[in-house]
Amino acid sequence: MSKKQMHLGAFFTTYLGHHLAAWRYSETKTEEVVSLSLYKEIAELSEKGKFDLLFIADVLAHNEEDLEFTPQIRLEATTVMAALAGLTSKIGLAATLSTTYHHPYNVARKFSTLDHLSDGRAAWNIVTSAHNNEAQNYGLTHHVDHSLRYEMSEEFVEVTKELWDSWEDDALLYDRENGRFLDGNKIHPIHFEGTYYKVRGPINSPRPPQGNPVLIAAGASPRGKEFAAKIADILFTIASPTVEEGKALYQEMKQKAISFGRDPNQFKIMPGVVPFVGKTQKEAEEKYEHFQELVLPELGIGMLSRYLGIDLINYSPDDRLPDIPSLEEYNGEKGRFKILSDLSKKENLTIRQLANVFARGQGHLFVVGSGDHVADKLSDWFLNDACDGFNVKFPYFPGGIKDFVDYAIPELQNRGLYRTEYEGNTLREHLGLDFPKVKVKAKM
Repeated sequence: MSKKQMHLGAFFTTYLGHHLAAWRYSETKTEEVVSLSLYKEIAELSEKGKFDLLFIADVLAHNEEDLEFTPQIRLEATTVMAALAGLTSKIGLAATLSTTYHHPYNVARKFSTLDHLSDGRAAWNIVTSAHNNEAQNYGLTHHVDHSLRYEMSEEFVEVTKELWDSWEDDALLYDRENGRFLDGNKIHPIHFEGTYYKVRGPINSPRPPQGNPVLIAAGASPRGKEFAAKIADILFTIASPTVEEGKALYQEMKQKAISFGRDPNQFKIMPGVVPFVGKTQKEAEEKYEHFQELVLPELGIGMLSRYLGIDLINYSPDDRLPDIPSLEEYNGEKGRFKILSDLSKKENLTIRQLANVFARGQGHLFVVGSGDHVADKLSDWFLNDACDGFNVKFPYFPGGIKDFVDYAIPELQNRGLYRTEYEGNTLREHLGLDFPKVKVKAKM
């Protein structure tokens, strides 16, 4: 077996799959979108495939531009993962939660609780939100400026980590004989006073089993990449178009981590990949072509309006894109904006054509084929140091996961690149991440 082992995250959303027409596909369990039974099945299939973690996306608003044409249901991510903690035993549980519209004390408690209930399998996907409609649900007219929300997020994470460290690892005594439940000298207020947050502390739950739950970031802008290299254990990124470009980004991010005094081996780079997997190449290609036929023109217009920050409602699907903002002017999700902008300019596509290309993978690495072919693609990136693994974004649920587990996972295992059994019990053990030592502030 190769000493170098690939890490895999199983990514899911309540869109019922990563392909934008997933919910219309006959084998998708669309009617179970708000049922625990679906998420239980997704989790069990992912654990069967020995995935490092299960990763749920979340957004704090409807996408109003295409409200009628996609499953606009968002179950709160930490609640879903808490439910799955009792239904799984090994797989990591990563929930998305925005720093822009939450408070550090609440977030510290949520993820501490999830880490305890899962015996050390929690992860926090840190986002800063991206759209004005999210801001308007929290009493604001416009979303916070891009650079400012990253500045706020850094301070937010700093507070949260201090709260997790406000209990020392051995604070609990359970000393029945002498009547001492814990050692009060090992629990500390943090007295944090920053630019944006003021928190006394301590948190009212023990230090998480992992010390800190695993931290994930997904920034694609220069500021977002700096944030990830400084703070995150995992960078979830949109894949570069080629292995060589992926390798360059990989080296860039590892060097950024080193510049912050970090061990680059403690910072995992995991781009997204969307695989259409079949028993044969022909089966996979036919399935993909059928999915593409299910993409509605209205969905494409709504999606592009959202990601490009312009209203395309009065345009025909066969029109070319009108003028769009520059990357510097755009205040939303810059990674996908750049992909769409570059693709539109390079290919001179109509709105319909651009939407169909984007619908299949939304900018992520994309592969269609047999398990052997998919394994070839992933191995090529991994063995050429373009990533440490992938967040796998399945086209539909639950069949997309089953196909990957049945056909692609065995091929990766046969090549000695992927585990056949879990190495430990916690997510940090799965990822090869060190246990963080508690950092206690001097008492004031």
